[in-house]
Amino acid sequence: MDYLVIRKNQQKVNGLINEKRLKEALDLLSDLVRETHNSEIIDSHYNLEMTYKSLLKYTVEGFTDPERQKIYNHLVTDIYKLADDTFLSLNTRFGQGVFYDLRRKYKDNPESIYINTFNNAIDELDKYSLMEGDDQPYGDELNQEFLKLFELLLSREELYALKDESAVANLFKGEKMPWPRQCIFVSAITIHLLMHFNYSALQLLFDLLKHPHQEIKQRALAGLLLVLYKYDSRLSLYGEITERLAQMKESDVTETILQTAVIQIMRTRETEKLARKLTDEILPEVARIHPNLRNRLDLDNIIGDKFKEGKNPDWEDIFSDSPELMNKLEEFSKLQMEGSDLFLSTFRMLKHFPFFSRMDNWFLPFSYPNPIVADILKNESAPFQNPDLLKGMAESGILCNSDKFSLILSIPQMPSAQKGMMGQMFMAEIGAIREIEKSDQLIGPEKQALSISNQYIQDLYRFFRVYPKKDGFEDPFSWSLDFYNKWFVQTIFKDGDFYLKLGEYLFNKDRYPEALECYNAASDMAKPTMQILQKQAFCHQQNAQYKQALDLYLKADLFNDKQVWNLKKIALCYRHLNNPEKALEYYQKAEKVKPDDLHNQLSIGHCLLELKDFEQALKYYFKVEYLAPDNKKVWRPIVWCALALGKFDQAGKYCDKLLQNQPSYHDYINMGHVKWCEKNREEALQWYQKGIKQPGFSMKEFLDTLQNDKEILTKHGVDETDIPIMIDQLRYYLQS
Repeated sequence: MDYLVIRKNQQKVNGLINEKRLKEALDLLSDLVRETHNSEIIDSHYNLEMTYKSLLKYTVEGFTDPERQKIYNHLVTDIYKLADDTFLSLNTRFGQGVFYDLRRKYKDNPESIYINTFNNAIDELDKYSLMEGDDQPYGDELNQEFLKLFELLLSREELYALKDESAVANLFKGEKMPWPRQCIFVSAITIHLLMHFNYSALQLLFDLLKHPHQEIKQRALAGLLLVLYKYDSRLSLYGEITERLAQMKESDVTETILQTAVIQIMRTRETEKLARKLTDEILPEVARIHPNLRNRLDLDNIIGDKFKEGKNPDWEDIFSDSPELMNKLEEFSKLQMEGSDLFLSTFRMLKHFPFFSRMDNWFLPFSYPNPIVADILKNESAPFQNPDLLKGMAESGILCNSDKFSLILSIPQMPSAQKGMMGQMFMAEIGAIREIEKSDQLIGPEKQALSISNQYIQDLYRFFRVYPKKDGFEDPFSWSLDFYNKWFVQTIFKDGDFYLKLGEYLFNKDRYPEALECYNAASDMAKPTMQILQKQAFCHQQNAQYKQALDLYLKADLFNDKQVWNLKKIALCYRHLNNPEKALEYYQKAEKVKPDDLHNQLSIGHCLLELKDFEQALKYYFKVEYLAPDNKKVWRPIVWCALALGKFDQAGKYCDKLLQNQPSYHDYINMGHVKWCEKNREEALQWYQKGIKQPGFSMKEFLDTLQNDKEILTKHGVDETDIPIMIDQLRYYLQS
């Protein structure tokens, strides 16, 4: 059976179960179950189908059973399990990638044998621990035992259901097992769950949220959030999971850590974009040309970016404790302080070392003391033998664990001079970083936990995106990661505070569709404030949903009808909705509050222009020219208004100024119009010819422009019958 067909059927079956279309799911599973050749799975399918038929029969016949919903939910979980077991069996036979290779590797052994293998590996670790000491857990033979444990935890679901006090859970108890290896085992459990739903393994991740070691606890949380996200549609069917979710922020982890961990995972959506930004530095600008009057006159760009109306300057910034952005360097500094992953592009190419050929090494914490690092640097001199440097690297949250190992592995390959410079730089940087991190710890005791989870999420991201055999795993970072839409998040966070904070993060990253969903959720839980209404409106505006934006801006206006920013946003929406009369009304309201607002004066001019009140529009454009004498773009609508009013000397004067200052092809056409209206057909023809020859313009665009401008031309004496003559004459000129 084709692996891709299996995956497609798996998605379809799970979708049917999610929608409670159980008969269709069982029908689709029927042939797939037989394909497993597994008698237990086949019998389970038969029994579930019979049970479901009975439930339907009793329900239709009107039989009342207070336990019916409970029975139904239990039946749904059983069908989910049947589907999981069916596809795990099929994928183990036909699937591709490391996970299924490992399942096939151990599948030939009876269950008792690989359980014994698991227990024997633990016994071997105990023996080596006694012989070598707890701080020397990295010998070659011992490493093979660790790898065996990792592979078994990753691939064998049966291990998690052992009856004898669960040997898997015992891996995380006491101090026999080195904590760095326990961290790796958390990753094995997480990946196992991402590949296959396992109720016992999920419960274990919940249990690990109470682990005394912060590294293990935060890794379990990050993994748990990804697993809960994947299986969200079925979680409400399990009463114990519902209870544990409700208790999470009270007993296991703080609300701040939970909220931030969700944001840290969602922030990975920006990693590739940041990598490109760091590589390219400057993103190319794309100019779009629209054949309408607003773009022809460049109305929206008359005022530079500095004066454009964007987000409300009165809004409170949720990240107000971060440095304000003054330039690109400060921007990257802020991103780094927020925990953004800025180094993927730098370290992506440093994952070719043999160290990374072992899958478990991608999840190894960079701890101190560290025998692996000591072995890599055994032939190096100071400062790479300096304990302060290595300890500083281990404690620093700037790089994730995977990148720290990449950096250490690259040192022996560097030229001596470069090593010396790098060592000195490291010492200086680590000293500064440690001082900063000390002050951070004084400000917030949760900083260490958040740093651990952020580094681990970046480690996971590198594994799923850079590991050479990554295609054998489902990449959770390719999901939409819309946590705000998930049932389990609503169960943990029952008020609107989480959604507001998540919305603020997404809003500040210009992820407006996602931010809007968060604000909408928060508004459903509590009465929205003026600021939230404005932000909801702004999100709609950025999504070109101007009617919805207008409704919300008008609601915000009820809180304060004299806020200039809000008045101008209402006016802008009316303009986009082709209602310049109402737009003008609100711009004029804003003018009363702030008479010399340059943007507002310009916007009033635009509305008057759209209403064809050229006389009044011209007055406002002249005022803008007076307030901003260096602004040359305002000359273009001045030309058009003067032309419309028959003020040809004025139109020609400003058109001539434009033609001497980086003209557009429309400036040539407008000068041609001026000359034609002045009865100078020959000169008009020359200007039209120059305009058509400008880059990006053609005869077709000229004909469209001429058609749009015909009313102005004929109003000022151009005979309509002369227009086709002028066009044909222009064609002959262009051919010559």
